[in-house]
Amino acid sequence: MLYADDLTLLTNEPRDMQIMLSRLAVYARNKHLIVNTSKSEIVHFNSAGENVPVFDVGGATLHHKDSFRYLGMVFYRTLNMAKSAEHAARPFLASAYRIRRFVRKHALVNRPHTFLWLAKTYVIPAGSQVWGTVFLQAGRKFSSPLSTLHLHFLKDTLGVKQSTTNWAVLRECGHEPLQFYWFRSAVKLFNSMPNTNMTLCGGY
Repeated sequence: MLYADDLTLLTNEPRDMQIMLSRLAVYARNKHLIVNTSKSEIVHFNSAGENVPVFDVGGATLHHKDSFRYLGMVFYRTLNMAKSAEHAARPFLASAYRIRRFVRKHALVNRPHTFLWLAKTYVIPAGSQVWGTVFLQAGRKFSSPLSTLHLHFLKDTLGVKQSTTNWAVLRECGHEPLQFYWFRSAVKLFNSMPNTNMTLCGGY
């Protein structure tokens, strides 16, 4: 997965990972680029103990960690996506705070439609990560910590009780459950893969 100068390589077999890392080293050398191995890390998902394979890029050994951050999202070795969702709450809350401050500064408190539009534009993306797949299951649309924050934010904006029906609040605000945004992001990512230059990974 390549985004600007951030790259994540995923494999099921250790041998395949080293092959991709070796190809990365060759690619970088041919393009006169340098792989910053001090910021490159290996996470062995669902692994137990310290007896894990060692990988290198151009002869530089990569350190293994229990978690890593990619595009603001934290991935844990245990694949605990609920914990990742809790971590994502920080930028979500920060975006909500900045919007509230902007609304007060520009005397927009009495214009809730403007407030909600700003929220949909700047707050929702902070919580709309592709990685929320554990919450894409039927019946779990409101079970994420981010969904709880989203609904609390909307109900507070409308000035209604927190016990108000979630669907009624969403319809009134013109918002969808975060599950919808996650699913749309996952579909966009999947659809973009066939058009991606995958020669680095051997053309798979």
